[in-house]
Amino acid sequence: MFASHRIYKKKDMKMKYFNKRNYKLLCLGLLVIAAPSCTKDFEGLNVNTGNISDADLAKDGAEAAFLLPIMMNNIVSSATNMQTQQNLQAESYANYLEAPSNFIGNVNTTTYVTRGIWANSYNLSTNNVMNNWLTMTKKGYDTKYPDLYAIALILKASAGQRLVDTFGPYPYSKYGNTAEPKFDSPAEAYAAIFIDLQTAITALQAAEAADPNADVARFRKWDKSTFKGEYRTWIKLANTIRLRMATRISTVDPAKAKAEGEKSLSATSGGLMDLSTGSFSVQASSTATNPHFTMTNAWSDTRVSAAVITYLQGYGDGRLSVYALPATDPAVAGTYRGIRPGVDRPTKSIYENYSKYNVAEFAPMKVVDGAESYFLRAEASMKGWANAGGTPQSLYETGIKASYTLNGAAGADAYLSSTSMQAAYVDPKRPANQYDSPALTTNVVKWDNAASDEIKLEKIITQKWIAMFPEGTEAWSEFRRTGYPKLYPIMAPQNPKLPLGTFIKRLTYPVLVASSSKAAYDAAVAAHLSGRDDEDVKFYWMK
Repeated sequence: MFASHRIYKKKDMKMKYFNKRNYKLLCLGLLVIAAPSCTKDFEGLNVNTGNISDADLAKDGAEAAFLLPIMMNNIVSSATNMQTQQNLQAESYANYLEAPSNFIGNVNTTTYVTRGIWANSYNLSTNNVMNNWLTMTKKGYDTKYPDLYAIALILKASAGQRLVDTFGPYPYSKYGNTAEPKFDSPAEAYAAIFIDLQTAITALQAAEAADPNADVARFRKWDKSTFKGEYRTWIKLANTIRLRMATRISTVDPAKAKAEGEKSLSATSGGLMDLSTGSFSVQASSTATNPHFTMTNAWSDTRVSAAVITYLQGYGDGRLSVYALPATDPAVAGTYRGIRPGVDRPTKSIYENYSKYNVAEFAPMKVVDGAESYFLRAEASMKGWANAGGTPQSLYETGIKASYTLNGAAGADAYLSSTSMQAAYVDPKRPANQYDSPALTTNVVKWDNAASDEIKLEKIITQKWIAMFPEGTEAWSEFRRTGYPKLYPIMAPQNPKLPLGTFIKRLTYPVLVASSSKAAYDAAVAAHLSGRDDEDVKFYWMK
């Protein structure tokens, strides 16, 4: 809806100048809700918050912990501003969700025009994750509350990895050092993130060893994720992010990738996310509406993308009805029908009644899928990394079963034997069926040990893509790394650097970043982006 985007632009401007005192007061309001045992000490909080003592704030580490909920809810925003953070960018580029709406005359991020449009992909995590990590650092909470600081480092690492994978150079390691910090190259940022993750893992393991109930006393009431304040599960999250990053750089820096990957796979590191941990998902409160629900139903601004339907329908995938609802458009009523990405949309009504995303109103926002690590381990096993914990086939199949279980779908065992292929795409709403497409691949679900490593990799990445739905940033990154799964190109490109049949490689930096940090920005673009801040420029790990 157009009005929503006008609002977001105003919010983006306000975010740049977000008043720290007001932010502190907002979070102190959360403090009262999250810590009822201390509420009696904050009587009159809403009347005169300036009278709260430092001693009150220090109880159970509250002065540090109250920053964490904001951080975890802004990796992928759990509010509707995630529409311009991820939905209209990475979720479209990953062929997960697509807008039926013709925003800005169809000259927008879904048609590969990103400069000067919707800065939330950069701003939300930078302002709400990086800035609050910086606050914790400057206040000395890294030494005062090493366990809570470790959680902040994991959140910082998760947000930082996504920012680097989206834009390329980013001032990760130098953030907050000066008013205009130097941008790290993607390789430098990755190296710094690996260090942060190891620091966090070590600190949480030490906290658990010293007092297994420390997380209950200091963190559980602040944890707005599905991990419910359990440090051991947060360690698994950190290891999963590290293994993800190691896999990402396995072609460009195989030695570094193997070393970091095997750290995550080592039994002494604390394990990986799996079926028992479930997905890492976040929610501001139990009654907070999922932004995808609002975008799908109240706004009619997002629908399932075509590839989700053609892959899952062709494969006979039991997750299809979990992910999508049948279309209601008279031309395709009762069938599942998705929108091809980046299409011409003269009016919203053309695609508004194609398949909706089947998301619950109060579902938390998924950030890392619980089945992802099985597919990472399958690829690690193919590479010969130590302690992958199984063969590529066993891990691939276990990952599929885990995803089925996490989604409440039935029929995983039969699915593993499927030799059905992706379905063709038919769009009767377009003149002369101009958007129709045959199947993009002949690969099937069933594992074949005699197949080439490339075919096996396509199987692994395709199933990981299905499992991670609708977490677009990671899926888009894996597509740019591997070329899998095979996805539909956009049909109405508006960027001359990315003509029909090509795929976007990155987002351009927000105008304010380019202007307010001009020297650092110019240096980063010259050194690490071949001198061009454009959407077609590859960097670091990209295929």
